[in-house]
Amino acid sequence: MPRPARVAAVVALALALLAPPATASGAEAREHRRTPGAGEQTAEAYAVPVRRRVTYSVTTRGRITASLRVFRRQAQETFEHPRGWRAGGVQFRRVRRGGDFTLVLAAAGTLPSFAAGCSVQWSCRVGRHVVINQLRWTKASPAWNAAGRSVRDYRHMVVNHETGHWLGLGHASCRGAGRAPVMMQQSKGTGGCRFNPWPLPGEAAAVRRR
Repeated sequence: MPRPARVAAVVALALALLAPPATASGAEAREHRRTPGAGEQTAEAYAVPVRRRVTYSVTTRGRITASLRVFRRQAQETFEHPRGWRAGGVQFRRVRRGGDFTLVLAAAGTLPSFAAGCSVQWSCRVGRHVVINQLRWTKASPAWNAAGRSVRDYRHMVVNHETGHWLGLGHASCRGAGRAPVMMQQSKGTGGCRFNPWPLPGEAAAVRRR
């Protein structure tokens, strides 16, 4: 091989060895995709313009045995998810204290201390307090578990449901077909609809109109 050709071959080999690895295939990329953490956003979330920016703080009440770090992180992941209230044009930012509302991880026995209508069995929203029952956060509910749904999806659902009340939405019902509205009391059952942790398009649209 002539000398110039040998030099060219060596350069080409060196460049090939230094090149970055090829981009993963679509299936492989999806397999490695993760849920965004606090402060991050997914590209899909930006498909809906931000119409309302709200801040919230996180606190506890009673004896908490669940990880508060995990609670903070997974709640923020729910708020940032493009299928959550972000689809209603709402952007959530956690602050150290105060904020527009307070997200509370509460021991089950403390729920009635927020209001007489709050039960030790369920989560609740009272004024500026979005209260997540630690019993439900850690174990979901009998109806949810009987349907074979995951605790992680229950956490999405309960945060979306109680925050939906803070956003101004009341309880919804289902006629026994399709996905249940997130504002339905799915902890108690769905009446034949499919358990669903995310707002339906109509629910997201209702928040956008507010």
